[in-house]
Formats: sequence, structure tokens, C-alpha cells
Amino acid sequence: MIKIVTDSTSLITEAQAKQYGITVIPLNVLIGDEVYKDGVTINGQELVDYIENNPNKAFPTTSQPAIGDFIQTYEQLTADGSQVISIHMTEILSGTVNTAQQAARMIGDDKVTVINTHTTDQILGQEVLAAAQLAQAGASRDAICDRVNQIIDHSKLYIAVSTLKNLERGGRISRVTGMISKLFNLHVILHLTDTELGLKAKGRGNKTLKKWVREYVESIKGRPLKFVGLSYTGSEEFAEFVKEQVKAEFPDAEVKIMYTSAIVSIHAGINACGMEFIFD
Repeated sequence: MIKIVTDSTSLITEAQAKQYGITVIPLNVLIGDEVYKDGVTINGQELVDYIENNPNKAFPTTSQPAIGDFIQTYEQLTADGSQVISIHMTEILSGTVNTAQQAARMIGDDKVTVINTHTTDQILGQEVLAAAQLAQAGASRDAICDRVNQIIDHSKLYIAVSTLKNLERGGRISRVTGMISKLFNLHVILHLTDTELGLKAKGRGNKTLKKWVREYVESIKGRPLKFVGLSYTGSEEFAEFVKEQVKAEFPDAEVKIMYTSAIVSIHAGINACGMEFIFD
């Protein structure tokens, strides 16, 4: 039997976890001396509200789950002879996948397979759901891993942000880039790849972001777009705009709007929107 594990940035709901037998390990949010569990004791909206209402207090930080959390989870799930496939967010935003890999080596690679998806959020969630559905259908470990890797190869994740302050503070972009953004009040589109969070477009205000969205949707015309995840912080307005643009060209594509996780909210800042595309 194959069992599926993921982390809280996948946005897997409690109902989905129960239906498909998915184990979700939460990342940590640290505010001063308090430690919160992402998706359990704090969510994205609560985190953003805290940042907005407490500008002079401790800025939240994140940390990956302790290696002991992974070891305990893997031991429990493999005790009956089952194998585990553990599917996690990119190491660019968190060391979670590295910790999972360390724990897997301690348990045994024959028992636990860890997949670095090089992504996060709803794309990660779609990969996890696909894996869990195949596992329930009795698919082999190799078949499940192949399907997850296929989705990885056919997906793109872009992030529209109105401030780079949080990403700079967390060390996810260079200080120089963050200072330039602040100085010129730039709004930017970032592209998450397997090696970096790179700049795709920049300009003042939302006009630049909307122009990029229109051009991107135009550029993918004719491609088999299957799923679009739009994960936002703050206002939902930009996510709704992207949905309208996508639906106008791809009426059959599934488009899902969600508030993102507390972990991604810390990095992305207020009024950000992750735009996540999965193609067949």
C-alpha cells in the first residue's frame, strides 16, 4: 500500500486529507516567542491581518517542520508494511523538502520516497491529489512518481507582488532588487523555477501586471490548459481579473481561487497573487 504525505503549503483541505488518506505536515510560523502551525493554528488571512495591524511588532518568520516530525510520521505510516511518497514544496522557499529527505534516509529509501516538486501552493496540491487518487486505485510507487513528475513538467507558477519587502527580508531575493522595487514603487511578476525566483516583468502599478497577464494568456492559446490555481493575499480583485482573462480563452479549464497559506503570505506580502498553470 502507498501512503501520501505533503506539507501545509499544498493547501490540501481537511476534507481532502480525510477522503484520500493524505497526511499533511504543517510548517511553522514564528511571531516573537510564539510558534503557530500553518493551516492549523494560523492561516494566510490571519497572518496578513497581523502584519498589517502590527507594523511595529515582531515580523513573522517561518521554519520547516522538525526532522522528528517527519521521522515519527514515516514510522507510523510504514509500520504496517506500507510505502510512503512524500511530496513537498520547493527548497527555494523552505528547507522542508531537505528535512524530509534526511528523515527518509534514516527510515530507509525502500520505505519512503521524497519528491521535490520545485513548486508550491495549488500546483503542489494538484500533484498531491493526483498521487493520492492513484494510490487509492492501487497504482505502484513508480507509476505515482511518474504522474507527479509529469505534472511538474507541465506546470508554470508566476507570482504577482505589489511589494518585494517581504521576499527581501526573508532572503528570497537580493537586497538590491528589493531596494529598487521600494524606491520606484514597482509591481512585479516573478517566475518560480527549479533554480530561482526570477523577475519576469516589472512596472508601476497594476497596469503592468494586467498587461503581462493578457499577453501570457494570449501566448498559451491553443495549448491544452487543464487547471489554473489563483492564490492571493489581501484583496481578491486581481485573482478575479486573471480568472476572467483565462476563462475568456479557456472556458473548459478549471480555475480555482483560494487564499494562500500563511507561509507563502509571509514571503509574498499583501495583495499578491500566485498564478499557477497546469497543462495536459
